[in-house]
Amino acid sequence: MSTNPQHKVSGDRMTHARQILCLGLMAMLSACGSDEPPPAAASTTDVAKQTAQPKPATPAVADGTEKMARAVGNGKPGAAVDIKYEFASKPEVGKPVQLEIALIPSAGVDSLEATFSGMEGITLAGPLTASISSAKAGEPFKHSLSVLANQSGVFYITVSVNTQISGATLGRTFSIPFVAGNLAAVQQKPQTTTTDGAGQPVKPMKAKETTAQ
Repeated sequence: MSTNPQHKVSGDRMTHARQILCLGLMAMLSACGSDEPPPAAASTTDVAKQTAQPKPATPAVADGTEKMARAVGNGKPGAAVDIKYEFASKPEVGKPVQLEIALIPSAGVDSLEATFSGMEGITLAGPLTASISSAKAGEPFKHSLSVLANQSGVFYITVSVNTQISGATLGRTFSIPFVAGNLAAVQQKPQTTTTDGAGQPVKPMKAKETTAQ
């Protein structure tokens, strides 16, 4: 049986073509497997989230008066200032104690002047006046005094403040209260003694009812 030479040549060509095609596919698959996948592009949502993230808040600067007590105002509008205070220790009779006072303008003022005074029974030592120029709102100005209680009782330190804003002068009075000594002894009502014309004490006697004839 004779073989057709033309058919044989055609078959060889097809086999060769298939081999070339297989080699090409293998090369492409190898190239695809070795390459790293390109990074995914950031989506619009991710970009919006990054943009919308709030910036960390700047921590507020402490003014050092958080734990101080607030002085009592006279209830009338006046000088644009707040007053805080703190004793270095509990006031005791006969022992001077340091008092720190903070003058805090609630608005910007051109100048601020303060005068400190005590009542009967206490003695103040140190500068009894304070003056500030071009004070900023919220910026505390510290002032120190020495306070001596001469007896037990409830006492007040008076602070008179004048501020100038745009040529106008505003004044206000504050009180700094404190207790010294044995408060229970102070609250006891003292006994009064009645004396006669010679200055001798008169002993109280029960009243007796009499009938005049």
